[in-house]
Amino acid sequence: MSFTRRIMVAAEPELTASLAEQFSAFGRFALRAGALPAPGDDGIDALLLDESPRGRDALAKARRRGLRSFVLLIAQEAKPPPAGVNAVVARPFRFADLVELLDSAPRPAPGANIGPYRFEARELRGPAGARVKLTEKEAAILSRLAEAEGGAVSRESLLRDVWGYGPGVSTRTLETHICRLRRKLEPAPDSPRWLITEGPAYRLAGLQDDLAS
Repeated sequence: MSFTRRIMVAAEPELTASLAEQFSAFGRFALRAGALPAPGDDGIDALLLDESPRGRDALAKARRRGLRSFVLLIAQEAKPPPAGVNAVVARPFRFADLVELLDSAPRPAPGANIGPYRFEARELRGPAGARVKLTEKEAAILSRLAEAEGGAVSRESLLRDVWGYGPGVSTRTLETHICRLRRKLEPAPDSPRWLITEGPAYRLAGLQDDLAS
């Protein structure tokens, strides 16, 4: 599967502007502006920084906050990654090398609000923080739906990505797992509000989506 990489750049203005232009032209990358995400926020996949004051400040904040995202340092010369940094690229560098490093970065496990529940790191937590037990396949289904960020995921895609089934396979295993998940999530499983069927597809709805409907 191919996903958009969400990145943030904390570097001196000229380098930041140059990278923003190249990433915009390249596509497949979404730049996030503003402050660093809060602890536990999976709002970015990678943080790019340099050795300018702005980059050093971003690295210090990332260390304090325990940022889980991939951190790439653009340095004046080759060096081992310092604490809190995953990889270093030395100037001058090719943009293609930067893209290759970012593509190799592990993507944080997707998270999602599901009604009053929070699904993160393949764990489901209730409104009071209590852990709801999930089987491996149930967690995989929620992970795949969370990746869609509220969009619908087809039955065929779920069978392919969770079980490895090819098109045209006749099975009710997905529907069985969806029913079990609804019994864990929904106040009334026969009238689902948060794990929703849309034609031959499924999607997750957060509490705000439910209140607005």
